[in-house]
Amino acid sequence: MLTSNKISLIKLFCLFMLIILPKQSFAYPNFIGFAYTSCLTCHYNPMGNGPLTDYGRALGAGVIADRKFYNKATTEEYISENSGFFYSKPKQKWLRASFDYRGLYMKQNFYSDVSSDPVIIHMDANLNLIMKFGKSDNVYTSFTVGYAPTPRSSGDNPTGENAKPYRSREHYIAWRPNSSWGIYAGMLDKTFGIRIVDHTAYSRSLTGLAMNDQTHGILIHYTNKKFEIGVHPFIGNLVQDSGVRQAGVSTQFEYTLNQKNRIGASYLTSKSKYLQTGLMAAHSRMAFGKGHSLMLEAGLVSKKELIPGDEVKSQYIMMQNHVRTSRGLFALVTAEYLKPNTKTENKTLRIGPGFQYFPFQGVEVRADIYNSRIFSTTSVSEDQWDLAGQLHLWF
Repeated sequence: MLTSNKISLIKLFCLFMLIILPKQSFAYPNFIGFAYTSCLTCHYNPMGNGPLTDYGRALGAGVIADRKFYNKATTEEYISENSGFFYSKPKQKWLRASFDYRGLYMKQNFYSDVSSDPVIIHMDANLNLIMKFGKSDNVYTSFTVGYAPTPRSSGDNPTGENAKPYRSREHYIAWRPNSSWGIYAGMLDKTFGIRIVDHTAYSRSLTGLAMNDQTHGILIHYTNKKFEIGVHPFIGNLVQDSGVRQAGVSTQFEYTLNQKNRIGASYLTSKSKYLQTGLMAAHSRMAFGKGHSLMLEAGLVSKKELIPGDEVKSQYIMMQNHVRTSRGLFALVTAEYLKPNTKTENKTLRIGPGFQYFPFQGVEVRADIYNSRIFSTTSVSEDQWDLAGQLHLWF
């Protein structure tokens, strides 16, 4: 039986769909706009994120990125073939290396008399090694070591895990006995929802699925032409103290309506000594034209403190749309809704336009302007305007 909270969430999902799905709306979900429905096509991790396969690198260089910086005589085949480590052509089959960096420029309340000073944050820098075994490369390992900046909330004296400037972001061994089945054992991102790069989005920060929330476990993956499913039992991050490790299981299912449209659902339940977490979400990835696409996720989050036993349920909706204006250049709009506690009427709306540009393989420049407003039963906050710029490098 559906509870009032679940009914409310469904109503919000349907309302949001009616608002954002006129015929001229577009969005950006994992390049489904180029008719790639599965993350496995371009990533070693079948659920997305992490290092790119040779095909993924070639696709980024020869289809996604701009080519204005190349000589006109340079062929697409040459650009794709030389999309390996630091623009090289792979010389052997069994080893792949990659480097990844993402930096952020942020100025909060820039349209206000009390605006903050701009800050530059080096969000992460990762080095990855892929080692492949077997005649068909169906067994491989992935190791990623990354720079993890001290959270600003930790102050000058971080402790525990926050005191370590470097960490393993993922390490696992994978076996794919055939094109449909795969087993991944080690530390990976939890299988849930749409993995967008915006780690501050409510669909990632509220759910505890941001860039430092990996877990040890076993991912079982299955895919065919019509659907894809991942089941991920996990025991928590073994680097953390045992009392705060979240152990449980998550699952994600997506059904392919056609080459450019997928719908899906995700579920996660986990528990530590102090906290019990439950997540559920519905998500959709759709494409329009060549390179235009839409992603949408609506979710319900339940967090129950086992001592003293208080429970808070939250709702969120995330939409991000991409319009391919030219090769390598995308316009986008991100819209988010958050109800931090379903027992109150307080809610937050955040929306912002931006652009994303890939001048050539391995370089991404992005800028966004966000407008946020908080609504309560008695008042509405003033608009907060934030400016964010990103530089993303991968080689």
